[in-house]
Amino acid sequence: MKWRYLLPLLFLAGCDNAHDQAPATTQGKVASLHIPLGAPVDDFLENSPVRFSADCLEAVDLCWYEANRQGALLDLSLSQPEGGLELDQVAGLTMTVDGHASRSIQALNIDLRGLPDNSTHKQNKALIYRLISDLKKAGWQKYYFPSDPRIPGTELNKLDGQQSLFGVTPLSHPLFDANREMSLEEWLGIPTFYDWYLYHGDYIAHVRALRHDSKDAPLETGVYLISINLMSLDTFWASHFAEKQRAHWKARLPAQLQELRQRRSQAETRARAAGVNIEQGYTPPLMERRP
Repeated sequence: MKWRYLLPLLFLAGCDNAHDQAPATTQGKVASLHIPLGAPVDDFLENSPVRFSADCLEAVDLCWYEANRQGALLDLSLSQPEGGLELDQVAGLTMTVDGHASRSIQALNIDLRGLPDNSTHKQNKALIYRLISDLKKAGWQKYYFPSDPRIPGTELNKLDGQQSLFGVTPLSHPLFDANREMSLEEWLGIPTFYDWYLYHGDYIAHVRALRHDSKDAPLETGVYLISINLMSLDTFWASHFAEKQRAHWKARLPAQLQELRQRRSQAETRARAAGVNIEQGYTPPLMERRP
């Protein structure tokens, strides 16, 4: 079973709260919250200045903890040993805890307040790329899944525009290269979802935007729901394995990575034969590097 179909189960909260609908009397409030990634979740909840409500499936020891914002936006700071990240205009926050794996903070869904309804696509594109720029300034860098051919966005003009690249359907498509901004024409050519993947330290970030075009001027304006899913690489890779294998996923990971790298190598060989350059200087997360 592929991990990309398993991960949504960890984020059932999704993007539902991304477009903040708090009452007008509370819209101006802002609360500050610091989350140390990897910290024990019970200690964090006990000392948090923001209260969280719990929704748990006891049969599988899986809980979602949602911040009770009371209508206030959050100024959120995140920390890990490799550095911190500051996010403002947070309109929704959910922590997912799989008690079978860990009782530490391993997975967050962060919904961001977007622009007013029917702002232009150009304005929304600029807002999202500012968010990606903020992540990069904080030390986050683009991520290639180990089977993805390492084709940067600068090579897009050599590709056929299909989702599949030389026999591989990549997680990180060159169109969503965090180091290259799409043109407005490219932007509007995306049907609905925009997906960027970045990593820093032991965590991976999935920046996602959902676009709803306006009825009156669909090529000019729309509504966007913007979120960041943060997940530890341990959780990310454990979810790649079938449930019966998950208890021993770390022992199985080296062989899995080798298989994925082989698929990458085959795709990159075909890409080079087609005149497409490969990003040889890419450095993967420490967990994914060859021994």
